[in-house]
Amino acid sequence: MRAQICSKIFRVFLGCSLAFLSFACREGVTRRVMATVLSVNGAAEVRQKGESDFHAITGSSLLGVDALVRTGAGGKVDLAFLPNALADLSENTEMQIDELTLRKNGNATRNDVRSRMVQLRLLRGAMHASFNRLQGSNAALTIRTPHGQLIASSDCIFFVNVDDRETRVVCVYGMVTAQFEQADFAIEAGYFQEFPSSDHSPQAAADDERAQREVISTIEADRALQNLAGRQRLSRPDFLDR
Repeated sequence: MRAQICSKIFRVFLGCSLAFLSFACREGVTRRVMATVLSVNGAAEVRQKGESDFHAITGSSLLGVDALVRTGAGGKVDLAFLPNALADLSENTEMQIDELTLRKNGNATRNDVRSRMVQLRLLRGAMHASFNRLQGSNAALTIRTPHGQLIASSDCIFFVNVDDRETRVVCVYGMVTAQFEQADFAIEAGYFQEFPSSDHSPQAAADDERAQREVISTIEADRALQNLAGRQRLSRPDFLDR
């Protein structure tokens, strides 16, 4: 009799465990992560969620959702929001992290990541960004500005500058989708666009001296970001699990 009871309890426990595992694999587990500081130079500070004051950013700082980051004159900070989403903030720039999440099947291995989502708000200043889709998972980087938003969902490298008058976007590699003025635009490599503008056609960077300089600076920034991210992968094996 006692053996039958134990057997019945075991079957119930086993059934619940299998049901839980099946649910976890089917539905996935969503969790928030923290952005990693790859390097910082000069004046750069952050106000984390729930805090009233800004604090200096250091190489060991981790930036969470709702963190407001700003750089001063001569300041610069390189960030890895996720291993496939890197960016640097130039001087006199202000940016907020709105979303930083990944969705997994429930275990800790990198191959089980189903999606990686990054949403930022660039309030002012300039940013170089590098995004890779990564095989086997959905991923997107969204950057909102006072004039609209940019969405990167495939491999791309681009530059964004925001001031009181406009948002300027230069695509160096791949393609960025821009949503401005209730319209969607595809900005391909070698082209730039300014919003708001009466001309909704992207223009060739080769025909604009300023855009040429921005292309060069973006290529240099991406090289630096990739080198910094490579060092991070060597020093922190768990970096790729994010």
